[in-house]
Amino acid sequence: MRLLLTVVICCLAATAQARPLERELPPKSNACWERSYDAAHLASHPRQKVARIRLLHSPRNWQPGEGGGLYVMLYINLRERVTPGQNFDYQLSGFCRAAGQALRCVPEWEAGSWRIERGPNGALDIRNAGITANPNPYDAEEIADDAVSIPAKPDDGVWRLSPASGRCEIE
Repeated sequence: MRLLLTVVICCLAATAQARPLERELPPKSNACWERSYDAAHLASHPRQKVARIRLLHSPRNWQPGEGGGLYVMLYINLRERVTPGQNFDYQLSGFCRAAGQALRCVPEWEAGSWRIERGPNGALDIRNAGITANPNPYDAEEIADDAVSIPAKPDDGVWRLSPASGRCEIE
C-alpha cells in the first residue's frame, strides 16, 4: 500500500509540473495548428480582421528554454490581402510560459501578447490581448513601419485552431 501511495504521489507531482499544452505543442516535435475562416464566418463577424492564422512550433529553430518556455510563430492573413499569392502576409513570434492551464506568449519587443488554451473538441484557442504583427518576412526584432495592429475587440478576441492537415513549415 505504501509503495502504491508513493507512486501515486510521484505521478501527481510530475503531472503538476508538466507544462500546459505539452501534448498539443510538444517541446521536441514540430506542431502546427491553423484556421482559415470561411465567408459565412467572416460575414457574421464583419469587423474581424484575421481571415487565416497559423500557429507553428518548431524545435529545429528554437529549443525549449529554462522553466519549460516554448517559442512559437503566428502567421496571419487579413481579410484584405497585402500580397496575394504569397502564403502569409504577417508574422509574429513569441516566447510562451505557463499561466495556469494555458500558455502566455510575449514577443521580444513591445508587440502585445496572446494566450494559448485548450479549446473544445481538440482545438486550440488563441486569446488575443492585442498584437502587432510585422510583414512576412521581417527579420528585425522590432515593430516594422508597415506593421499591422490587431486589437482583440471587436471580433479578434479568440481564434480557434485545429491541427494542420498536410505540410506545415516556417513560411
